[in-house]
Amino acid sequence: MHFDEVTVQTPIDKDYAGLQVGGEISAVVILRGGTTLETGLKRVIPDCITSRILIQTSWRTGEPELHFTSLAEDLRSHKRVLILDSQMSSGGAALMAVRVLLDHGVKESRIVFVTFMAGKHGLNRLMSVFPEIKVVVCRVVDDLEMRWVEQRYLGC
Repeated sequence: MHFDEVTVQTPIDKDYAGLQVGGEISAVVILRGGTTLETGLKRVIPDCITSRILIQTSWRTGEPELHFTSLAEDLRSHKRVLILDSQMSSGGAALMAVRVLLDHGVKESRIVFVTFMAGKHGLNRLMSVFPEIKVVVCRVVDDLEMRWVEQRYLGC
């Protein structure tokens, strides 16, 4: 996130040097898995603007398909845009989500991909195609690990 240094006057007439969020922060939730991270995000950044996209893998081709977008109108002016997805295996949905944001005018350096679990191959693929984005991942796993987060929290 981006912070600006600020000095505030306390009630006892003392100066306090602190940090203030500099610019708008928003999140794009990849439906359905990314919704598991949304509650925690709202606890940390309550005024975060949330957008949604639905990307599903085609059972015929195995390629990701964009089915739905609902993005904030001024997304390109936000300082940080977080992409939330619970798990990333091949990286196809993540690549498409980043491409959608770039097509809507968001600078690559302002994008942060947040995931709980990522496969090594998908993570390497995402970072090689889009080297300027930042990735926050809790656990890096083997590529064929079961997608248990969506099964447990969403029943799918």
